[in-house]
Amino acid sequence: MSRLFRIGLATCAALAAAFQALADTPAPVPPYDYFALIPAYVFPDRSLATQGRGFALTALYGRPLTPHLAVEFNVNGAIFETGPASGTDFYQKGLSADLVYSFGDTQRALRPYALAGIGGAYDDFYPNHLAGATLLLDAGAGVVTRPLFGDRVALRLEARYVRDTRDGGHNEPRVGLGIEIPLGRPPLVRTVMTERVVEREVVREVARAWVDSDGDGVDDEHDLCPGTPPGVRVDAHGCAIPDQVIELRGVTFEFNKARLTPNAQAVLDGVAPAFIGQPSLRVEIGGHTDSVGSVDANLKLSQQRAEAVRDYLISRGAQPSQIIARGYGKSRPEFSPERSAEERERDRRVELRTLEP
Repeated sequence: MSRLFRIGLATCAALAAAFQALADTPAPVPPYDYFALIPAYVFPDRSLATQGRGFALTALYGRPLTPHLAVEFNVNGAIFETGPASGTDFYQKGLSADLVYSFGDTQRALRPYALAGIGGAYDDFYPNHLAGATLLLDAGAGVVTRPLFGDRVALRLEARYVRDTRDGGHNEPRVGLGIEIPLGRPPLVRTVMTERVVEREVVREVARAWVDSDGDGVDDEHDLCPGTPPGVRVDAHGCAIPDQVIELRGVTFEFNKARLTPNAQAVLDGVAPAFIGQPSLRVEIGGHTDSVGSVDANLKLSQQRAEAVRDYLISRGAQPSQIIARGYGKSRPEFSPERSAEERERDRRVELRTLEP
């Protein structure tokens, strides 16, 4: 194994040890999807007649399964240097999937992780008998920093061991440093320092974390209605204010049907916790259509779609008494007349209107 690769692996281990020495564990943070882009230095097997160095680029999408376990799907490409005398370079293009276990949560200064996975690649090697499809096995470890730059970008350092099983097998250790970008809405965290005066003496109290998990502007300690969906205005206690209309962007249906698409279900999964956290919350789900078709057909379809949204939210924990479904057909367009397909699509919407308790 290359000395530089061992140094990279040792660096990841040292950062993980430093992480373990940090202070008290903060409150758990809900996991979110993420994207990462990682350039890497590669140490290909010299049995391929390479110079023992190369470069790789990996783009990956991560999907959490639990607060600590995630699955990552990545697309990667690599080039192994062979030098002018060899007359060619070796290329590799691959796809793989990894299980990733993280130690800690996203609010730690450093979050170590370990991974292992399997994938496939096409080796464009010289001589030609080395070229072809192959099975890849990989394992590794690394660390991710706390999100930086406005809680949107984290740095990610990893050492990864890749085994190419083609033609008897060869090894491709890699050390990479890149970025990881959360695709969700991480909680807002800031430190609050309070002070009070006692007999002309300033006593500084212990700093505490200010956490707003649902991003409604009311911290978790004082939020009486957790899980508020994005865009909903709340009062000083974090509870939804009545008589406001929120368009449920992304809640779409199959053409001329009332069946929710997978994307619509994902959007509603983010809305359902509000009904559990605020039992007094009552809303009307309003279904709307574009101007195409008859009044009766559109009214019936919009009612069916509103009821489909209501049924889904109830299946996710809302009480039936909290939600009213009402179809408006094409009676309340946002665009009249509709001059384009885009405007017709905007009129085919689902809205949530908060009601008095």
